[in-house]
Amino acid sequence: MYLLIYAIITFIFLLKGYVMNPANPAQENRDDLSCSCCANPAQDSQNSKKDMYYIIALIAIFGVCMALLHIESLARFELMPPLIYIVLIGIYCYAGKPIFLHFWENCKNRVFFDENTLMLFATIAALCIGEISEAVAVMLFFRVGEFLESLAIEKSKRSISALLEVMPDIAHKKDKDTLIDLPPQSLQIGDTIFIKVGEKIPTDSLIIKGKSYIDMRSINGESVPVGVKEGDSIIAGGINTSALLEAKVQKPFKDSHIAKIAALTQEASANKAKTQKTITSFARIYTPIIFVLSLCIALLPPLFNGEWHEWIYRGLVVMMISCPCALVIAVPLGYFASIGRASKEGALFKGSIYLETLSLVKNIVFDKTGTLTLGTFQILHISPSNGYTEDSLLELAALAEAHSSHPIATCIKHRKQVQMESLISYEEISGEGVCLVCDRGEILAGNATLLQKRHIAFETQESAHTIVYIAHNGVYAGYICIGDKLKEGLKDDLEALKQCGIRHFAILSGDNQASVNAVAKELGITQAYGNLLPAQKEAKLTALMSQWKGKVAFVGDGINDSIVLGRSDVGISINTGESSNDISKESADIILQRNSLCGLVKAFHIAFHTRSITWQNITFALISKLMLIILGIMGIANMWLAVFGDVGVALLALLNAMRPPRPHKVDSK
Repeated sequence: MYLLIYAIITFIFLLKGYVMNPANPAQENRDDLSCSCCANPAQDSQNSKKDMYYIIALIAIFGVCMALLHIESLARFELMPPLIYIVLIGIYCYAGKPIFLHFWENCKNRVFFDENTLMLFATIAALCIGEISEAVAVMLFFRVGEFLESLAIEKSKRSISALLEVMPDIAHKKDKDTLIDLPPQSLQIGDTIFIKVGEKIPTDSLIIKGKSYIDMRSINGESVPVGVKEGDSIIAGGINTSALLEAKVQKPFKDSHIAKIAALTQEASANKAKTQKTITSFARIYTPIIFVLSLCIALLPPLFNGEWHEWIYRGLVVMMISCPCALVIAVPLGYFASIGRASKEGALFKGSIYLETLSLVKNIVFDKTGTLTLGTFQILHISPSNGYTEDSLLELAALAEAHSSHPIATCIKHRKQVQMESLISYEEISGEGVCLVCDRGEILAGNATLLQKRHIAFETQESAHTIVYIAHNGVYAGYICIGDKLKEGLKDDLEALKQCGIRHFAILSGDNQASVNAVAKELGITQAYGNLLPAQKEAKLTALMSQWKGKVAFVGDGINDSIVLGRSDVGISINTGESSNDISKESADIILQRNSLCGLVKAFHIAFHTRSITWQNITFALISKLMLIILGIMGIANMWLAVFGDVGVALLALLNAMRPPRPHKVDSK
């Protein structure tokens, strides 16, 4: 009797929690898969802890009630069994709270068939035929399964939330002779800020005074701090580790690097993979079919043998087993977790559809400058013409490139500092060069195509390096030869990509053919095409895509790559730092935050792992449920086994989805 009183009192306290907290944290976590980055991880953890206490109490009360029902000495108390059954019904109602709420919402939205409908009908029918303890057990352990699912989802959330934790929360703005502390969102372009040692960079800025090291580990996974000095650009979220820095704001916080990362991560779930969409559609068709099948099992055989109780029970077992939870939860969670892992490895996916597509890529086309090469050019040779000197030619080039962020322009500006002339007009011509009009007249700087279109007489130069032709007021002034070098570890990265199943490599570049051929020869790439304008790049990429089997990815970094990034099956933009272009990022499906291809290799491994895990879960869930359905129809499986068929299979699929990826080697033949 004391045990029963304890059970009743405990249940009253639980009921109070039911009324005060009508929403189920576990279920909320399930529904928030698409926007989990907006959630509060601390609140999620607190909710999960509270839910755990409720579940433990429910299991304890259920155990007490089942023990009391089987104590023969208490059978003489006539009120004992009814009281116990009342408590069991109370446990059923409390544990089934999320099911009731979702069923009600489904009815309002005219959605009548999902896993909640199957669960509710199965347990209510079990109550009606007198299987009270089994109905309660099903609902209770379903709640346990929901809780464990929420823990798995929380773990996945934390992989992305860790990225968002680097968001800066304070900025020190210089106002005359004082410093004002304010949120980074309040900063404007041109504001002067101070970044103290140990603080996060509040927004993308340019260092105007000071020298330090920036920890970028939380942004792109780079373990070695990056040295910065006056004139260097720094991005939001990095941590100043060495000395005080004075900087000028280059971008408002909403347009900063870290803000865009957060936005991309939050929006990634909107572009669902084809497999995800298929599973969702399958579940919508599968659920009503199972519902009808269960009704047929429960109602048709008794018409011939009269064993209503037995066949209704079998129909309920089949209905319980057939809940599609393992598919509708584990599959999207696998993609969600992988997007989080990829973000930590420096690869930002704009949606799970691109994660899936990347796993099917068999061919990669590269831009050259800034993608395969460092993009840190050096002037190798200056050749003036028509009376110009080396210094005057270099001065014209520096004036023309003063407003460009291209690596070639940066190289020229570092070599020659010039006083800015009064600017009349400026045009950066994609794939050709720049045209500047100032007090000194018209200055052209770019490739041979730029001068040819203006009908300027000059001699083309054959070189394995980059040639920048200069013209002043319609007269050829000479050329500047600029050299670049390959990125460190590039050959190893290409070999690793081959191990990922890549069959073909190609280079499409706007640079001269000799320079492109030199890079291709050193890397062992047989297909290399230079002197291409953006439209010609697209045409050549289309031709290659028609020749090759399998999906094609394009990797680039500049404004002239935006067209081909959008045309390819998967567009990949590589972050080259100062030269990184917002337009190319907008056109890309995947953004590599490091200036190397190692992030792409890791992205491939994650993509292969995700595809493998997804199909493992689908196969395991379908085969397990098919076997258990057969056992249920035969009368071998009971409601307890049905709980495993639903919750157990879903949990095993979830645990499988949360496994960390391992390097994959794929046969490229």
